[in-house]
Amino acid sequence: MCLSEAPKGEALTVVRVDADVKTRRHLENLGIMSGAALELSSFSDGNIIVRIRDCRIALDRLTAANITVRKSPMFAR
Repeated sequence: MCLSEAPKGEALTVVRVDADVKTRRHLENLGIMSGAALELSSFSDGNIIVRIRDCRIALDRLTAANITVRKSPMFAR
């Protein structure tokens, strides 16, 4: 499923990031890459707020739609 369709509060693992090279590098610098654990925190003004490591990051829905995730059995806090 894509990140924009994931349920709020669910522990997720990034499977794939389908974006141009510049966007993919930017997301990797933020820690959003294949295998990364994250949690969908909330939706705000058309943005999606995700928690990764100890940070909260806002992504627009278009970017989030290009990130494929799957449910994780456990979220490491």
